[in-house]
Amino acid sequence: MWGIFLIEVFVSSHDRYIDVDFVREMSYHMDCGLAEWAYSDLAEQFKGRILSEENLRVLEQVLKMAKAKDRKVGVYDISRMTDKIRALKRAVFKTPTVIIDEQRYEGLEEISQAISSKFGP
Repeated sequence: MWGIFLIEVFVSSHDRYIDVDFVREMSYHMDCGLAEWAYSDLAEQFKGRILSEENLRVLEQVLKMAKAKDRKVGVYDISRMTDKIRALKRAVFKTPTVIIDEQRYEGLEEISQAISSKFGP
């Protein structure tokens, strides 16, 4: 096996200065609390970098579901070399990708459907 995590989330972050509109949008989400709990737990890992909207939504959905179902989650930012190597070993070439109990799901729509079917709404 690949570790103790039953759910692995592979995302990619970007330098915070590439998209001013997205940073502004993220600040609105932080103000209303939608993303605050995700980033408060993972702030050290992202170190001032931001996620695309699709990556952020997947991360929020998975973390919310995992918290509700008491499941362990490993979050890997493929922008970091060590996480990129882990992604390559797991044959992850696209983000966002989620691996739940050795089943791979790619993209927001497929991941959302998988979470709904496996764990309910």
